[in-house]
Amino acid sequence: MNYKVPGLLSVGLIGIAIGIAGIQLFLSSAILGAAYVCCFPVVMLSMLYFYCRKCPHVALGTCRHVIPGPIVKAMFKPVEPSNYKLWEMALALIPFAVFIIFPQFWLLKNIPLVIIFWTLMLLGGILVRTSVCPKCQNVNCFFLP
Repeated sequence: MNYKVPGLLSVGLIGIAIGIAGIQLFLSSAILGAAYVCCFPVVMLSMLYFYCRKCPHVALGTCRHVIPGPIVKAMFKPVEPSNYKLWEMALALIPFAVFIIFPQFWLLKNIPLVIIFWTLMLLGGILVRTSVCPKCQNVNCFFLP
């Protein structure tokens, strides 16, 4: 299977889940929703800068998630692939984890949405693990099987 299909699908599923969280936050409070939307670029840029920049697929133009690679190439200077330092992992993953965990209180007020949110997140994660990671050349990736 072409790596672009599962890569785009995983990004899409996770993106829809994040969109659902944002909508629920907006329904609860316009300020919370706006804050969530404003934090999204910061969270994504943190992941792109501290994690994706070291991926060999960025330089090769074969980003397994399709969308992040060209963004990294356009915004940052890719660096030589090497082991990820603990602080790089923390600065890439902790903001994303907080971004996912933060809306849970408001999502729990609408049980169908929380179920849809976590189903999409899990499907996206499973798709990455089963279809994106196995053919990835980033030998330094924390998630490599």
